[in-house]
Amino acid sequence: MKKIFLGVYHPSVLLTYLGLSISLYGIFFSKSLAFSLILLILAGLCDTFDGMVANAFQRNDLEKAFGVQIDSLSDLISFGVFPVQIYFQYFAKFGIFSFLLSVVYLLTVVTRLAYFNVSAGEKREYFTGLAVTYASFFIPLYGLFSVYFSIEKILPGELLYALLAFFFVFNFRMKKPSLKIRIGLLLLAVLFVILLVRKL
Repeated sequence: MKKIFLGVYHPSVLLTYLGLSISLYGIFFSKSLAFSLILLILAGLCDTFDGMVANAFQRNDLEKAFGVQIDSLSDLISFGVFPVQIYFQYFAKFGIFSFLLSVVYLLTVVTRLAYFNVSAGEKREYFTGLAVTYASFFIPLYGLFSVYFSIEKILPGELLYALLAFFFVFNFRMKKPSLKIRIGLLLLAVLFVILLVRKL
């Protein structure tokens, strides 16, 4: 039977779609740094656990391959475009240099995601380079110090984004987080959100 719509519609990608929707809401509607950071954290949590959710379903090869592509494209928005929007709205200070840094940041995100898309069939017990999802940890961490202590007066946001861009494509091994570490990150995310809610 001919399909009416293109695509693969499977509940295994719902959490990925939720993370993407949260990021898009932040890009278009967030009016405060604290709220943007909360949304970035939530998008990061969706990406952290979407693989576990997807693996809980029985999927054929097409559904698995589609899930990989959807996750990668969603990551581009959530941890590429959304962080750049946060940077430009709240941290950028250096005009054309800030623009060029944003371009470099996005290019490293795209490069990393594309590289691992073409090697998606390889099973690894570790990350090579820093996963782009970690943008949803380090940017809110920096943002917390910004809203509470104005850290950007000492350490500009440019430094953070330059370091993230570098480590996204730097060839080093990083162990994948275990379930215990994921739960720890979840608890830390809850703490971050509580602290940020106080600044809304």
